[in-house]
Amino acid sequence: MPRITTKTNIYINREKKYRMTVEFKEAIELIPCEKGAFVMADFPDEQFMLFGEEANAPCASIEVEVIREVFEKYDHDILEQVLSKMTETVMRYTQIPEDRIFAYYRSSPLWTYHKKDIVGNLLHFNKGGKQ
Repeated sequence: MPRITTKTNIYINREKKYRMTVEFKEAIELIPCEKGAFVMADFPDEQFMLFGEEANAPCASIEVEVIREVFEKYDHDILEQVLSKMTETVMRYTQIPEDRIFAYYRSSPLWTYHKKDIVGNLLHFNKGGKQ
């Protein structure tokens, strides 16, 4: 059962939370073994969250929990697409800009920023010294 937690430092009304959940269900189904019907979503909004130089500006994090086997069985690109679609959903319903949203899988080496994998780039940077 996939679980998606979207934390923000702004208020999100109930209707927007519902619509976001519907779109999250569609996004999670990009992973062949996952079913949108079993998605659990929660939206802790109005959280105390600070991010970057514009510390008090609206921001969000999207945490997706799926079974560990997903990371072993499915292509990295599919998993990145799921986070990208979820980021687009949060942007659309909250007007939070993409550069103020992190999306990641819990207990996974895949974190996205600007809808792209950032951990892979960091690991590549660390292995090669310079990028």
